[in-house]
Amino acid sequence: MKLLWLRTHWKRVLGTTVLVICITAFLILEVFSRGAAGIFNKAMNEQDMLKGTVMAEKIVAHINGYVTFTNLKWYDNDGHLLLLVPEGSFQARPWDVVIGHIKSTTLQELTIKNAAVSIHLNDDMSVDFIQQSPEMRKVKEKDEDWQKKVSLVGKSEEERKRIGEIRRRKRAEKMANDWSNFDREEKKIRLKLRFEDCRLEVFYKARHYLLSRVNLFADINTDDEMKLDLTTGAFGGTMIGNGVKLRGTVDFNGEEVPEGDLRLVFLEVDPSSLDMGINIHDRMTFESRLRGPLNNFDGDGRVTMKDLHIPGLSFKNVMGRLDYDGEKLYFSDVEADVYDGHLTANGVYDLDTRYYWLHGKGENLQAKKALPGSSLSCPVDLDINLYSKGSGRETTTNGTFTSGEGRYSLIPFKRISGRFDQSYRDLRFYDVAIEFAGFTVHTDGLRIKDNKLILNPIKLRDIDGNSLGTIDPYE
Repeated sequence: MKLLWLRTHWKRVLGTTVLVICITAFLILEVFSRGAAGIFNKAMNEQDMLKGTVMAEKIVAHINGYVTFTNLKWYDNDGHLLLLVPEGSFQARPWDVVIGHIKSTTLQELTIKNAAVSIHLNDDMSVDFIQQSPEMRKVKEKDEDWQKKVSLVGKSEEERKRIGEIRRRKRAEKMANDWSNFDREEKKIRLKLRFEDCRLEVFYKARHYLLSRVNLFADINTDDEMKLDLTTGAFGGTMIGNGVKLRGTVDFNGEEVPEGDLRLVFLEVDPSSLDMGINIHDRMTFESRLRGPLNNFDGDGRVTMKDLHIPGLSFKNVMGRLDYDGEKLYFSDVEADVYDGHLTANGVYDLDTRYYWLHGKGENLQAKKALPGSSLSCPVDLDINLYSKGSGRETTTNGTFTSGEGRYSLIPFKRISGRFDQSYRDLRFYDVAIEFAGFTVHTDGLRIKDNKLILNPIKLRDIDGNSLGTIDPYE
């Protein structure tokens, strides 16, 4: 009997204890739920990470600790709107809220939907929130060309460098003043952050990016690491394309600056938005892996294009190596198919000035493919160099070419060779030699300017180099 009584007694004690715990937890969550608006306002008044004023039109708390809100607005100290979130939710630590001890780790999860977010990245990749630019406000307007690039066309290299120096100096000055809306001050953050169908504007160095349909998940623990997974729709600004993918980690255990290991993809970039000096709209994709301190990334990856059409040349299956040092893109081991032949190339693109140069070597290009209807048939090897200051008027091309045996209509020849030089609407050939059986045709200059052909005198020599006379096409 005594044993039975003890068992019954302990069951009652255990049951009562469980009941008390459940009731206590319920009451805590109920207090949290009913006082959501007051708790939120108190927390916003006491926190010092977000400078200015944060308020929400409607706040609804749930028993599980989640709080949903609508029309959350964040104003800076001067009354400028920094952020408007039409809808979202967050989860906080209930016990922190109940005892009134709000700290940087109280917020555990935050989701924002359909918001427009403008951020500035300092040189060390630290984040601050800023006012939207006029371009950002156009992203959601379908009838606006919001992807229009930020152009430096018409400015000299010295001007571009000076602009960069001025921007860097202003960034340094403003970091202590205007761009101090978000200040973590080494506070710990443990937060799962989600963006759902948002718009994002990013200022970094002299670059400006506008991103649509942004979906982001970031698992942040500043005592350890942050995991990132981002996808976007079309993007514009400094560069125009159809999507961005970013995935990887940031390690906060570094001695000075956090270190990243990120995989970044720019999908279907429009080359004309890079001010490449020629009207190219064949889309290219950049894939890279970025590693190192956030203020001094290095990266490597590849560039691919299905098709590439430039004046006089059409490439297919373009693929090559891509390296990045924070200021420049380096292209190497680039290969492509062109007119049944093959091309290899390398080059450098400066992200700040948008100057670039390329060197390519083509082998076994077929003239009948390159010039259909010209009655010219022969294989051609060429060396080509292209240099641009970011506009068609400041883009030049030069190189040399040599053909194998072939025919022009019914006339056979052994070889055609020469040099070429192209600037804006002006293509010139030099030292052109056409070798036939027994004699060679030379001309010191062949020029096509504004679609008009200009011929210098044509010299005839025999197989031993002796002059056979000169033909002046304008006599």
